[in-house]
Amino acid sequence: MSVINQMLRELDARGSVAADVPATPPRPVGAGRRSAWRALGWTGLAAAGGAAVYWALPVVLTTDAPQDVPVIARQEAKAANMLPDVTAPAVQPVPQPAGEAAAGPSTVALQHAQKRMPAGGTAQETAKRSLPVPSVPTVAFLPADQNALQAEPAVVKNMTVLSPEAEAQQHYDDAQALRRAGKQDAAMGKYRQALERNPGMTGARLQLAGLLQAKGQADAALELLKAGFELRADDGLAIAAGRQLADLGQREAALDWLQRGQAGLRPADHALMGALLSQGHRHEEASRAYQRALAADPGQGGWLLGLGVSLEAQGRSDEARTAYRAALDRGQFKPEVTQFLRERSGFSGP
Repeated sequence: MSVINQMLRELDARGSVAADVPATPPRPVGAGRRSAWRALGWTGLAAAGGAAVYWALPVVLTTDAPQDVPVIARQEAKAANMLPDVTAPAVQPVPQPAGEAAAGPSTVALQHAQKRMPAGGTAQETAKRSLPVPSVPTVAFLPADQNALQAEPAVVKNMTVLSPEAEAQQHYDDAQALRRAGKQDAAMGKYRQALERNPGMTGARLQLAGLLQAKGQADAALELLKAGFELRADDGLAIAAGRQLADLGQREAALDWLQRGQAGLRPADHALMGALLSQGHRHEEASRAYQRALAADPGQGGWLLGLGVSLEAQGRSDEARTAYRAALDRGQFKPEVTQFLRERSGFSGP
């Protein structure tokens, strides 16, 4: 109230000074005080309005990135802050219309920020143009089949595949070892395996036929030899079949098979043919067969005996006696055979 009293006193003083100058007619004291109170009221209203306007002014936020702005916007704003400063012309404050104050601080701040943007584009575009473009490593995409080819190769074992002939030879070798070890049954099994892999294997067929004959299976042995000869005309198979037939007492069939293997006949085979021919009263052929056998091995007494018999049957007595004497000198015979030779040779000694 002291301020109001002071103002009243000043007004009263002014009124006393102005009384000397004729102007307007004086007003009553009450009327002056009412005018002072009215002026004081308008002054207070003006001060209050100024304060309201001051507090209504927008506050420009200086933070780089508000909390409600997305992360990518904060990163772009940070990139824009890293750009060199550009001196912008001073902007004179522009009176804000009442609508801006009503819009709120955030809206007004956004509008001022947009006004301060350069004409070339937004801050984001400027930051994007200024930042270096990172190099992206090139990734080569290959088709599925090429990726499979570049995968770690599978381990491939170098296994040797044997031919049927090679497998048959292995079985044959095993069978030979078993036969020498006295394991006849196991050897026969291996011979059969060899023939399964290579039916034309003559050695395995001959060995198996010999084991079958030794076990008393002469017929099975003969069939095995004949089947092999049909697959492959081999002299060894023919001679083996002829010998097998001779043991079975089939003389003519034995001679037929021995003739098939004529090119491969050994001295013993010739001697066998001589005996078979002599039994069939084919003495001339028999003598020739014995002579072929003795030409290869003259020391065989039994063959000399057979030759003497065939020559004597032909009436060639002198040649027969010579053959008998040679048989006595070179052979070992039973006593009765020895006595026969002595009588037929004309030997008179003990």
